[in-house]
Amino acid sequence: MRSHIEAPAAAPAKAKLVQRYFSAIARRYDLANDVLSFGLQRAWKRQAVRCLQLAPGDWVADLCGGTGDLALLAAPRVAPHGRVLLYDFTREMLLLGREKMAAASLAHLIYPIQGDVLRLALPDGSLNGVIVGFGVRNLTDMAQGFREMHRVLKRGGRLVCLEFSHPTPAWFARLYELYSRFLIPAAGRIIAGHAAAYTYLTTSIRAFPTAPELAALLTGLGFTQVSWLPLTRGIAVIHVGVKG
Repeated sequence: MRSHIEAPAAAPAKAKLVQRYFSAIARRYDLANDVLSFGLQRAWKRQAVRCLQLAPGDWVADLCGGTGDLALLAAPRVAPHGRVLLYDFTREMLLLGREKMAAASLAHLIYPIQGDVLRLALPDGSLNGVIVGFGVRNLTDMAQGFREMHRVLKRGGRLVCLEFSHPTPAWFARLYELYSRFLIPAAGRIIAGHAAAYTYLTTSIRAFPTAPELAALLTGLGFTQVSWLPLTRGIAVIHVGVKG
C-alpha cells in the first residue's frame, strides 16, 4: 500500500500546512473545483450522497466538509427532522459555507462545527451516515480518521468516501498525470492565486491508495460490505462501507 500515514514528527507540520493552504484558497475554492473538474465534481457529489441511502430523520456528518456542498445535498434527504453536521477544521471554509447555507431553504438542518476529524466530538454510535468528500488525503493519520468514523456510526450506518484516485486505462492515466502535474497548479495560481496549494493537491493524489488498497484498509478497520464505484474512468472513486 502507498504510504499515507504520516511520521509523528511530520503530522503536525502537515496539519498546519493543509490548514494554511485551505484558508488561503477558501474564497475561490468552489470556483476552482468547478473549473478544474470541468463541472464533474457536482455530479460526483450527487452520486456520493445517493450512496449514503439516507432516510428522513437520519443524522449524518459531512466531514472535511469545506463550504458544505455535500451537507446541502444531504439536508433534503433527512428533512424534516434529521440533522446534518458540517465538520471542518478550517474556519474560513465554514464561514463561506454559512454564507451559502443562508440562501438554502433547509439551512436550519445543518450545523457547522470546527473540529478535528481525528478526534470527533461526537458520541459512539450517534450517526446514521458519514460522508467525506476529497478530504481524507489531508488527514495526518488516515486510519485514525476512519476509526473515528466507524466509532460514531450506528450499527448499519454507512460510510461514503468520495476521493480522487488513479484513473485507467494506461493512456488515460498518462494524460491525467500531465494534466494534474502541470495544468492544475497553473490553474490554481490563476484562479485561486495559490499554485503551491494545488501542487500539494496533485502530490497528495499521487500518494493516495488505489481503490483495492483503500478497500482493504476499511475492511481491516471493521467495515463490512465494502465496495467502490469508479467515476469518469477512475479519476474519482466512491468508497462505501457499513458498520456491522
